[in-house]
Amino acid sequence: MADDLTKLAPTLESIGWDADLDAWVAEQKADSHGRIARSSRGFCLVFTGGDAILAASSSVRSSSDMAPSTGDFVAVVDDPEDGPVVSAIAPRRTALTRRAPGKVPEPQVLAANVDDVFVMHGLDRPLNLNRLERQLVLAWASGATPVILLTKADEVNHSEEAVESISAIAPGVVTLATSTVSGRNIDRVRTYFTKARTVALLGLSGIGKSTLVNELSGGEVQRIGEVRATDNRGRHTTVTRDLVPLPGGGIVIDTPGIREIGLWQALDGLHKTFPEIAEAAEACRFADCQHGKEPGCGVTQARVEGRTTDRRLIHWNELHAELDLQNEQLDEFDRRVESRSRASAERKRDGERPRKVNKGKKKGKRR
Repeated sequence: MADDLTKLAPTLESIGWDADLDAWVAEQKADSHGRIARSSRGFCLVFTGGDAILAASSSVRSSSDMAPSTGDFVAVVDDPEDGPVVSAIAPRRTALTRRAPGKVPEPQVLAANVDDVFVMHGLDRPLNLNRLERQLVLAWASGATPVILLTKADEVNHSEEAVESISAIAPGVVTLATSTVSGRNIDRVRTYFTKARTVALLGLSGIGKSTLVNELSGGEVQRIGEVRATDNRGRHTTVTRDLVPLPGGGIVIDTPGIREIGLWQALDGLHKTFPEIAEAAEACRFADCQHGKEPGCGVTQARVEGRTTDRRLIHWNELHAELDLQNEQLDEFDRRVESRSRASAERKRDGERPRKVNKGKKKGKRR
């Protein structure tokens, strides 16, 4: 299969379109509708049930404060000048969202309307538990269900130990050691791709995301790059977020490898990733407990009793502080916007106010 999504023509039903979306699009006065298969630089490829179409897209044209993203269900209108344009985005059931890189706090949706998130880590490199926990926070916060895939299990002899280590920090999350070379656990991976179910892939470059897509699709849908021998990192051969319908049913969304995983309003995801700490914090004597040396701290007691570890507690505090700072930045941003809006309204009001003329004095001539 070629590395070109435009050659795919899945039915709307196979990519998740249902009766609720029929009712939604009936209100949109659209010329066509479908699901975004690829979104990049102001344009997106939309699967419509027939030929895929390339449509212009932006949050302004879609009459929404949301920018269209891969996985969105959308309405499309034919503009006389611009051609097909995304005119509306259906309400999202879930959204895999990170904080966009940069100083301004704003979200970036990596994939919309996903059911599961495969958090992927290559066994050809040291386990990074902190990174896995951060990815799990992102996945849980999306509203989808995380699954951890440890790839390249055929290259190491410690895969079982790795699964045990990760299971200890991801209670209740399925963890699988996989290999596309030996086929290990690939059949179990396939069980997640049932009719119209969508799975998003999350992980660094070079860990085998695109290789897994090709394995599941039975052909080379995505280009695969070499991995640098020095650090086992990939070369970012996947540069767009692509929605790929699989021949056996189900949908996978491949994403470029991302190194910067800023959290976005993910407190619920934090609690689900660190359930033992979140539960212990409920027992703290003081509501504003910093989980340090405060008396009656439930979290400190959990650490003493071995219900959590120092590393987990330190990381929890770091991630919590990151989210607290984000909330402060958003509050400050809202205050500035409100202040500018108020100042603009006052200038407009003053400009419309009739000027008073002092009839007791004559205006002098200009010289």
